[in-house]
Order: sequence, then C-alpha cells, then structure tokens
Amino acid sequence: MQKVKALIWGAAAALIGLLSIMPSFSALRRPRLATMQLVATEDPGLAMVSGGIAAWQGLRSCSWRAVILGMIGLLLGLRPLIRRKAVNRAMSDAMREGLGNGWQRQIPPDVHRAFGQTHRTDTWGPLRYLARLRTQETHDILFAAPDRHPLRLDVYEPRRSDGLRPAVIVVHGGAWFQGDKSAYAFGWHDRWLAAQGYVVFDVQYRLSGRWPAPLADVKCAIRWVKQNADRYRVDPNRIAVMGRAAGAHLALMAAYTANDRRFVAGCLAQNPVDESVQAVVVSYPPVDLRLWPAERGSAIEQLLGGLPHEIPGDYRDAAPISHIRPGLPPTLIIHGQRDRVVSPAHSELLAAHLRGAGVTTVLLRIPWGRHGVDSLLVGLTGPMIQYDVDRFLAWVFRQQDTES
Repeated sequence: MQKVKALIWGAAAALIGLLSIMPSFSALRRPRLATMQLVATEDPGLAMVSGGIAAWQGLRSCSWRAVILGMIGLLLGLRPLIRRKAVNRAMSDAMREGLGNGWQRQIPPDVHRAFGQTHRTDTWGPLRYLARLRTQETHDILFAAPDRHPLRLDVYEPRRSDGLRPAVIVVHGGAWFQGDKSAYAFGWHDRWLAAQGYVVFDVQYRLSGRWPAPLADVKCAIRWVKQNADRYRVDPNRIAVMGRAAGAHLALMAAYTANDRRFVAGCLAQNPVDESVQAVVVSYPPVDLRLWPAERGSAIEQLLGGLPHEIPGDYRDAAPISHIRPGLPPTLIIHGQRDRVVSPAHSELLAAHLRGAGVTTVLLRIPWGRHGVDSLLVGLTGPMIQYDVDRFLAWVFRQQDTES
C-alpha cells in the first residue's frame, strides 16, 4: 500500500512538472486544461512538495519508480525558480530602458520605502501582505445604462489617505463576450493597489454589444470617474487605465482615442468631459485584430461583424496601433512568452510603434508566462510583475522634480 501511495505522489509530481513545461493549451478551446497548466506553472511548489513526498515515501518503500517520478517533478519545479533571478534582472533592465537611468530616484522616498525593495522570491511575503490589507469596498455602483443595459463598477479605496488620490480604472478580460468586474482573482489586485493609495474602479462593459459598444462603455466609465472625482477624493488629472487581454485592447483604445469624435462615449454628459488618462498598464493586449485568427463564429468576427477581408477599415480602426502618435500616456506592457491566446508578437509590435512615436514605453517579458500570467498574486510571477507595476504607477503619479 505504501508503494502505491508513493507512486501516486510521484505520478502527480511528474504530471504537474510536465504541465509546467509543455506548450500552452489554448484557453479558448481547452479552458480547464489551460487553467491547470497556468496553476502548475505559477505555483512550482506544487510539483516540488509532491515530488519531495514521493521521493521520501519511495525510499521508505523501496519504490524506485516513485523516487524517479518524484525527482522529475521536484527538478521541474525548481527550474523556473533558478531562472527567476535572471528574469528579475531583465525586468529591471526593461524598466530602466523605458523610464531612463535613475528613474526610481524620481519617486518620493516615503512612497519608495512603502514598497518591497527587491523582487519577491517567496510566497509567504505576498500572502502576509494580502492578509494585512485594509481597504474600503463598495460594489455594484451603477454608472451607465446604454440601450437600457445596466453597467456597474466596484470601488476599492484605501482606508486612510490625505488629499486627492490617483485613480486606476480596471477593465476585465474575457474575449469581449465573457468575464466580469473583479472576476477571477483580480479583486485581490484591486485591493493591493488600493492599499498603495489608489482609488480603484473595476468596471463592466457590454458583453453583447457589437463594436464599438464595449469601447464606448469604457470611455463612459472614465467620464463617470472624472465627474465623480470629488465624491471619491480623486485627482482627475492622475488617472490610469489598466486592462487584461480583451480588456487591455479596450484600455488601449480608450487611452489612445481620448476625445476622438470617431469613438464617442456610451453616455452623454451635460458638460464636456476630458477623456484623457495619464498612464496605461496592459497585460497580453491584442493590439492589431488583423493578426488574430479570424474565422466564422469567432469572437473577433462577432465583435466587428465580419472578417478582415470583408471590412478592412473596421479592423484597422479597431487596432490600437492605428492610433499611436506622439504625446500618448506612458504605457507599461506585460506579456508571457508562452501565451497561445494572444501572441507575444502583439506586445512587441505595440512597443515598437510606441517607441517610434517617442512614447514612454516599458515591455516586461516573462519567458515561462502563459495567458493570465499576472493573475496569481501569490504565484511565481504575480509578485514580480506587481513589483514593477507599483513602481511604474508611482513614477507616473508621484515622481518628484529632481531638479528643484
């Protein structure tokens, strides 16, 4: 019986380890397998612990198969941990390349001391931080009802803060037709940012609306936040928009077409409202929908109402790279290099176009990252990414004039 238990542990360890190194399953076609693979990749401790148990029990029961399987899982779990320091250095280099030498000195010392001073290399630190978070939350606030479709948002605020506060508007993913505000584990990300002193608005958009309805809804959310700035003690001149996957596409479009009469907001304001934002943070963004595999019945075909060869102008206008110009807000881009849903080529293309236009741009590449790479704040990559997101936002909103 002990041999059987050891073999079960060994098989589990080897399976988890192999899942973490296999090519990515499509999150659209095999969502359960993709989720299991994401967890196996982002939590290498699962393979390491089960591998250690298998090896120990295998030695006690003289089951060399269990020992071998356990060691396979243990070594595969160790693999990304060994690479993490090199990836941390590459991420630091990317921040310096995008923001300039000495960029961290432009963040006020008291703000900088509130951050961890190194990339997290453990799981317990983020867990302890999350357990201590104290934020004020208000859910399901109605901000618009286009075509009688109610749209709501969740607000996350710091418990204690003085003066006007910067805001972050979060746009969820889900291939334009799925998902919801604060969905999956991203509510913890909102709480994390609120604890850093931001007022976070996690918003809905129409999941059944043909383009450009979702974009109009996001723009409406930006207008609503600015119109209600006094109510939440928000500085309307310090607003960032953040999105993931389809939400990243909408966030980029909203930021890059601010006040563009071709793309109007989904709500009417009595007084003109400036739609511009001061920063953009996007994860695995589709930046040119012409690069997305478009076929009958696909999300892209449903969103735009046709295929690229049928409505090329609509595809061009719905691509964030078509709206890049000098003067756009600083943009932080995050992408896993093993993402099969949104190819890393999208982020490379976006970064190249932004830099060509002279826009402040940072691209963080995660070699083992899959679709949803930033979803787990207590996983392998989540704390690493959050480390740089915190500093990027602080650099944009709270930097000091070092020359004064």
